[in-house]
Amino acid sequence: MTDASFARTALRVRLWFDRAQAGTLFVAACVFTAGLMWIVWIPGLAVHVDQETRALARARATPEPKRAVPPQALAAERISAFYSTLGDATHVDQIVASLFKAAADASVALDKGEYKPAHDRVGRFDTYAIVLPVKGDYKNIRRFCESVLLVTPYASLDDIRFERASAGESMVKANVRFTMFVRADDSTLGRKATGEVRQ
Repeated sequence: MTDASFARTALRVRLWFDRAQAGTLFVAACVFTAGLMWIVWIPGLAVHVDQETRALARARATPEPKRAVPPQALAAERISAFYSTLGDATHVDQIVASLFKAAADASVALDKGEYKPAHDRVGRFDTYAIVLPVKGDYKNIRRFCESVLLVTPYASLDDIRFERASAGESMVKANVRFTMFVRADDSTLGRKATGEVRQ
């Protein structure tokens, strides 16, 4: 082997080692970067994914917000609901008849009643204050009152007064006062007066 060929061989070996070192350094740099990502970036990513999952679960569990209704629309809706619940002033005789029927169904004696009409100008509705002298067992009188309130949504029980002749007597006399709220009837305004109704 000549000196020239030996020098070439030595140069090739040296270049191969230099390349091998560069490759080793590159591989070492990749391994270091991957390790750094594994230690720092991946745990942070896992925490972020966990937070997003919890936020999504909270959003799904939260009820949808109620629609915002302007105050004027809400007031108009409530007024409309109020007037739709009122009774019909042209059928007061039927309202009174239903009171006598409820008393009979509850085994309560009711012979007559007194009524007093009124008009609420601001509210634009009529009222009928009806006083009913009834007689019966306390339980039956109570059932009568409950029945009237259930069947007549525009009625209010304003007053009830009991009277018993003696402590041992089961029969009770009572004055029951209901108010019936009805839609105003312009045709009867000015002609209304206190009156009495009988069965």
